[in-house]
Amino acid sequence: MHINRLSIVGLIMIVFSLVLIAVNTFDNIILELTYPFLMGSSKGKSIIFFMLMGSLLILSQIVQSSKFQHKLEIFGKSGNYYLKILIVIISITYVVGLLIEIWIRLKFGVSIFTTFVSTNPGIGTSSIIHSHVYKSMLGILISDIGLGLPSNIHTAISISAYVPRFAAIIFAVFPVVYILGVFSTKKRPDIQNLILIFAITTTMIGMLDGGLFSAPAMIGLAGLLGIYCVKKPFSPRDLIKPSMIIILLLILRIIISFMGSSPDVYEITLLGEHENVTMTGFNVIDERIVGNNTIITVSANMNEFTALNNSFNLLKDKYHLFFISWDSYSFFRG
Repeated sequence: MHINRLSIVGLIMIVFSLVLIAVNTFDNIILELTYPFLMGSSKGKSIIFFMLMGSLLILSQIVQSSKFQHKLEIFGKSGNYYLKILIVIISITYVVGLLIEIWIRLKFGVSIFTTFVSTNPGIGTSSIIHSHVYKSMLGILISDIGLGLPSNIHTAISISAYVPRFAAIIFAVFPVVYILGVFSTKKRPDIQNLILIFAITTTMIGMLDGGLFSAPAMIGLAGLLGIYCVKKPFSPRDLIKPSMIIILLLILRIIISFMGSSPDVYEITLLGEHENVTMTGFNVIDERIVGNNTIITVSANMNEFTALNNSFNLLKDKYHLFFISWDSYSFFRG
């Protein structure tokens, strides 16, 4: 094995991930440090990040070793060949996740511009701009093997009952992405491999937690596309195409977010017909039956996060599933 700074850093990251599992001393510090690129509310993402990136750093050095390089030459493929396949698989996985989100809403007859909330056994949410459909499959696996996790690590198992089992394809995609990621480091300088492995790690986390429009996904895709487009000798022009792709995705996320928002009201959709639903703290404007659902219209006099949290507290013991509309405009109103 080609032991250098990257493999040493990788080993340190793996050890640190194990420390994070065992102790809670560093939780707040790590959450603050990793939040800009992981957007995590619990240390689960941080543990996965350090474990994945550390192992990829170590394995990348095996790929860089002359003995392993010689074996790979049998295939006659460059690192960019594997990286191209990697980008295609990741992109398809993200799109399938979005289609699953849309399918869930069409199944229940609600707008795609809503947050899906399940309350049993705990609170779980998902939307097309922050998806947890693949994460819920991980929740099922963790539950089936009886692995106990700290209460501050969320697995989204609550929404798993409503997600098609096809989403379990993520268990096939993950190892493929991991292996292709290792092969894509072939014959690259250390700085490129460091960026590439960081991008692969954040992208894999984005697939599980957040989906295409999440920060980990955007950052990961930016790194993957950037490394794929870099030429020798390097020119800033190499980064124009990948930058445009990421900018277009960001614009699309903003358009979807605001296009699906109602600046005046929130609509809370309960499955089934219900009468006189108590919504303490909300200014209820209307309550009506539409098809098989009850739609409660309330004034948008609070921001979206507050509306979500209040609806959790009011409905969690009475309704196992509901949908609430967005109001991205609310974050500009204070």
